[in-house]
Amino acid sequence: MNHINFLEAPLVAAFVASPKLAALSKKENLNNPFYGYFAWLWNAIPIDRTGVDTDSFNRCLAWIGNDGMLGLAPEGTRSKDGILRQGKAGVAVLSQRAGVPVWPVAHFGTEDFWNNLKAFKRTPICFRVGQPYMIEPAGSMTRTVRQEVADEIMASIARLMPEDYRGPYAQSASCEPRHLRPFILTS
Repeated sequence: MNHINFLEAPLVAAFVASPKLAALSKKENLNNPFYGYFAWLWNAIPIDRTGVDTDSFNRCLAWIGNDGMLGLAPEGTRSKDGILRQGKAGVAVLSQRAGVPVWPVAHFGTEDFWNNLKAFKRTPICFRVGQPYMIEPAGSMTRTVRQEVADEIMASIARLMPEDYRGPYAQSASCEPRHLRPFILTS
């Protein structure tokens, strides 16, 4: 899911309404009384963004391994203007190691929320959920392939958004992915 501000977390949590949902959150949020409460409420897994955080990575794998769902923003930080930023390769590694599909989720409109709130205006917000994908190949990935997979995941999010929001994925949003295969639910 793309990341604009903290509003997407409660909106997705309300929509999914499952105790199996967790989300990654920068560790600083857990020290803030306001954000910390909501991070705890949403089963947040803290991540140290200053380097590779193997503890958080392993906690994510454990959560998913216990039939949990994990919400994360491949961009790794907020886009205050709503335009997509380059995705980080961690989403590719995590999804591949866990052997689970990636469900692209896009939202837009929340970038205007604070200004609209000050002016007592409504903020139209749109969420879109796309086709889930599995990552291929199943073996180890080079650094280049990991980034290609992350970019394909971000392009799958970009496809769900108006063109003005696609940022560096404006061109690739119309391309077929090389490393992602549609995940088909079977009963």
